[in-house]
Amino acid sequence: MGPCATGEKQSPVNIVMDRAVQGGKPELFALEYGASKTATVANKGSTIQVIPAADETHLLHLASGDYKLLQMHVHAYSEHAINGLFAPMEAHFVHVHTVDPNKLAVVGVMLRVHRHDSDSAWLRQWLPQAPVETNATATVSVAPTFWSDMIDASSGFWAYPGSLTTPECSEIVSWHVLRKAQPLSVEQAIQFMNIMAVTNQDRTDNRMPQPLNGRTVRFYYPAAATK
Repeated sequence: MGPCATGEKQSPVNIVMDRAVQGGKPELFALEYGASKTATVANKGSTIQVIPAADETHLLHLASGDYKLLQMHVHAYSEHAINGLFAPMEAHFVHVHTVDPNKLAVVGVMLRVHRHDSDSAWLRQWLPQAPVETNATATVSVAPTFWSDMIDASSGFWAYPGSLTTPECSEIVSWHVLRKAQPLSVEQAIQFMNIMAVTNQDRTDNRMPQPLNGRTVRFYYPAAATK
């Protein structure tokens, strides 16, 4: 059955703001992301991944060590809930520890519709070129700050130990869910769901929140951040 069914530290979770423990001393959270020119957009069937160019290095510095960005993927609706409420989309920036490949750090960013005409310039760089065929890829040109533009930790983040949200649901993830959401238009949300509909009839690719099982969700204002 594996961790997906029997694990005690599964993700995502419902983050209840009033129950999150204040982290006290700010936890290190610092981006050292390099400049970008291109990225690869890959249709994985269950989601869309965006992968940095092979010659780029983007690092996330945490108290537990340094983590290198592997890829970003998007879920619709969001996987994490805040006070029981879901966002239309959630982006996951997946990093691997530079020494121990069995440690991952994932930064979750909510995308919410603020105004009908307030679309995401970040999504605009890759979503229109995202292939609809499973296992197909496309190379897109992106802004130099493409990877860092979405990660704004200035309003703080929730952190907890958890798992991957897809099989094998390995419990090796340090989660950091940003409080500050990024803008999204209704049209962009529909565009993503229409791509998912080609291989997933319900147009969604999200796992529902899992029990905390005694885990503590902590809220931090970072000691260092890019924004």
